[in-house]
Amino acid sequence: MIHMSGIRAVVFDQDGTLIDTFIPAVHAYSAAVGRTITLGELRAVAHLGAARNLVSALLGHPATDEDDDRFHQALADAVGEVEPYPGIVALLRQLSDRGIPLGVATNSDSRSAGIVLGAHGLDRFMSTVATVDRAGVPKPAPDLLLLAAAELGVDPAEVLFVGDSPADMAAARACGAVAVAAGWGHQTPDIEIFDVRAATPQDVADLLT
Repeated sequence: MIHMSGIRAVVFDQDGTLIDTFIPAVHAYSAAVGRTITLGELRAVAHLGAARNLVSALLGHPATDEDDDRFHQALADAVGEVEPYPGIVALLRQLSDRGIPLGVATNSDSRSAGIVLGAHGLDRFMSTVATVDRAGVPKPAPDLLLLAAAELGVDPAEVLFVGDSPADMAAARACGAVAVAAGWGHQTPDIEIFDVRAATPQDVADLLT
């Protein structure tokens, strides 16, 4: 039985949970490597964390600063055309108005996360953004969530973590956070193990009512 009375903060995965960045990412990685890459190619290297690592893998050699800049400029151009998932802004506003500390734990690097969260003002709701270059290890390791919890001033067991992938759920389970599968998310159909499934963003707010 999952008890929500002890939850003091909510942390979100970024890509595929707050906003569907997969098409913008494919566009940006294609721009960085100078050829059209497929979603399958991107998924195969997604575990490498920071964008520069992925660009290097797709190029087959270490990325240069120019390659990295090309990726982030293309990401900024593309992500502005994609809105957050329906109900996400309302959810963040509602939780923020209730005084619940919010954060992000993402396998993206700080520069990428700044672009994605800043494109539609999602960053204004977040008290912390834990990124892979800061935590050192991507999900499914719990390090990102441990960092986010520490910076929010709460115990990991007091965190509701909302994500769309098996790696998100594994990271939450590994540190004792409540693992909430985002029913609207990009990879949610792949999730088999979770604590709670929220069909819509409003359902996340309702869990804490």
